[in-house]
Amino acid sequence: MSNLDPAVRKETGYIAVWVLLLSVVMEGVFLIIRRWDLSVLFGNLGGAAAAVGSFFLLAVTVSRAVSSGKPEEAARRVKASQGIRLIGMGGLCALLIAVFHTNVYATVFPLLFPRIGLMFRPMIDRNRGVSAPDTEGSDLD
Repeated sequence: MSNLDPAVRKETGYIAVWVLLLSVVMEGVFLIIRRWDLSVLFGNLGGAAAAVGSFFLLAVTVSRAVSSGKPEEAARRVKASQGIRLIGMGGLCALLIAVFHTNVYATVFPLLFPRIGLMFRPMIDRNRGVSAPDTEGSDLD
């Protein structure tokens, strides 16, 4: 783990914070509507772990693929990892729901939290005075 790209650590930490914050909000909503029980908590924990884990694997894959210096190979690696990560997240959620009887919504909703965090990233960076790196012409869209 010591040779992990610092950008991977930073971005995974950013996503983990968003997942944590949105998970707390979701737990609060379940409490307010009086539907909270342990199946919500464990579903949320499992879904959040799957979401952050998937993002971490994506970040590592992108970091290693880009360092190869071959854009076509990098794009191929990232696309191949997408299917594997999707199957892994789906399998983990299915296991949590079917075997451990976690709340379906609390298990699946955290998978959307990284995307919400990424939506707010440009606004947060702009407020901090940080400019986004130029990605125009990238093959990794």
